[in-house]
Amino acid sequence: MTQNQSVTEKAILVEKKGKIAYIILNRPEKLNALNPALFEELDEALDLLEKDDSVSVLIIKGNGRAFSVGYDVTKYNIPTVIEDKNKLEAYTRRWIRIWEYPKPIIAQVHGYALAGGTQLVACCDIVVTDEDTQFGFPSLPLGGGFVGIYWGWHVGHQRAKMLDLTAGSRINGKEAEQYGIAAKCVPAGQLEEEALNIARGIAKTPLDILKLKKQAHNRIMDLQGFRTGIMFGPEQDAIIHTADGIKLVQQKIEEHGLKGAIQWFNEQDV
Repeated sequence: MTQNQSVTEKAILVEKKGKIAYIILNRPEKLNALNPALFEELDEALDLLEKDDSVSVLIIKGNGRAFSVGYDVTKYNIPTVIEDKNKLEAYTRRWIRIWEYPKPIIAQVHGYALAGGTQLVACCDIVVTDEDTQFGFPSLPLGGGFVGIYWGWHVGHQRAKMLDLTAGSRINGKEAEQYGIAAKCVPAGQLEEEALNIARGIAKTPLDILKLKKQAHNRIMDLQGFRTGIMFGPEQDAIIHTADGIKLVQQKIEEHGLKGAIQWFNEQDV
């Protein structure tokens, strides 16, 4: 096996630049869809970098054309409600770990950040993107109360409802900055440099101070109910997965395939 082959088989890559470490989502052929192998390697990378006192700031980014298009659902089996809730809760606890991580985390978002990928974005401390990036929701209503509730904390509840209740909704990087889900949007081609500049500015502060300052900000969000709120998501989504409307959409996917089901959905006479 060549060195390049071994690298491409890794779902997560870790690189260091001084006090800054990159966690790179590395499933470019799948637009960095989130699957068990990626999650396992992500956990390992977070463990490793948490113990490394030479690293003060993390940047999470994606290889290829996208940051992440969300959960990989190509092998979806219908679980029981409890199995479904437990799986979704495991995802949620991982996002909470990102949010609680003792070191600041910057999301460097390009291409697409969709569905579950926006949960990761919403739990990072700072989001930097470019004008060409698309943020948004799945093209079909196959769940609910799981992704959209993360958006409300950043964009406000009216905008979160408008986007979440409209299947396939998208906003570009500039709108993401205006709405508040991104801290900064730069022209295409400047994203890498801008994220690194922000990270370098943060990394000048001693690590112990960074940890305490981040914790102070998070405690305010905790007082406002952030953790409790997103922990409602797994229960809500597991219940919605049993709804007749979800069964109808799944039936259309079986009959027409995914693209055909999206066309049926969009062409409905309302």
